[in-house]
Amino acid sequence: MNEGQNAPDSAPSPVDAPGPRTQELAHHRDTYLFEADADVVATGTDAAGPWAALSPNIFHPRGGGQPDDAASVDGAPVELFKHDAGWVAFRPRPAAGTDSPAEGEVPPPGTRVRAAVDPETRLLHAALHTAGHLIGFVGESVNGWSYTGHSHFPGQARLDFAPDGLQERFATEELRAGELAAFQARLDALIAGAGAVTATTAADGRRTVEIAGVGSEPCGGTHVDHVDRLAAVTVTEMRIKRGTLKVKYTASHRPL
Repeated sequence: MNEGQNAPDSAPSPVDAPGPRTQELAHHRDTYLFEADADVVATGTDAAGPWAALSPNIFHPRGGGQPDDAASVDGAPVELFKHDAGWVAFRPRPAAGTDSPAEGEVPPPGTRVRAAVDPETRLLHAALHTAGHLIGFVGESVNGWSYTGHSHFPGQARLDFAPDGLQERFATEELRAGELAAFQARLDALIAGAGAVTATTAADGRRTVEIAGVGSEPCGGTHVDHVDRLAAVTVTEMRIKRGTLKVKYTASHRPL
């Protein structure tokens, strides 16, 4: 299950960046870093308005099936996105219910600011994303199914698999209930033997996430640091719909 980042949201724009064009992606090394002082390392303007990038960056932008963090800079809510130039960037959040460009200014390069993310939102996203890897492993490596897609969004989290040869096994409610119970039992057994969740980033920027006792795969999302942090991972539905076997699930993070 390869979880690449989504395509960038914005067109290229002028960039004013002092020094090397580098950005420390702190959200990749520490899911539990909810606040940090950071420096503005790049700014620009595009069709959606002014934007800026911080280093260290603690924000996770939408991508890889995971929604973006609920983020703020110096206490003001901001909108996150991945810039074409490679920055994890933010812009002033537009007024609710409008599609107009964001109003307001962003701090100039070199400014020190306070970045923050909502802990509850971050932990839910990390739990759902980690659970998605575990469910994907059961589907692919244990059941031998072919993975085709995923979403880790709250309320719509699911893993998709090709239904080839599986139609009869999911033809009735009774059969589906049996398949769900068997899948949940395999998932519970996998979680019981799983351990720490770690990540490494290669020189070319490719990041690999490993769950001890399970496996590793490329991923740019946030995750719990140990499977024991997961309070519940529950498969809620398994059904073939529109030519896809959809495995829906919920997950949560234990209180810190």
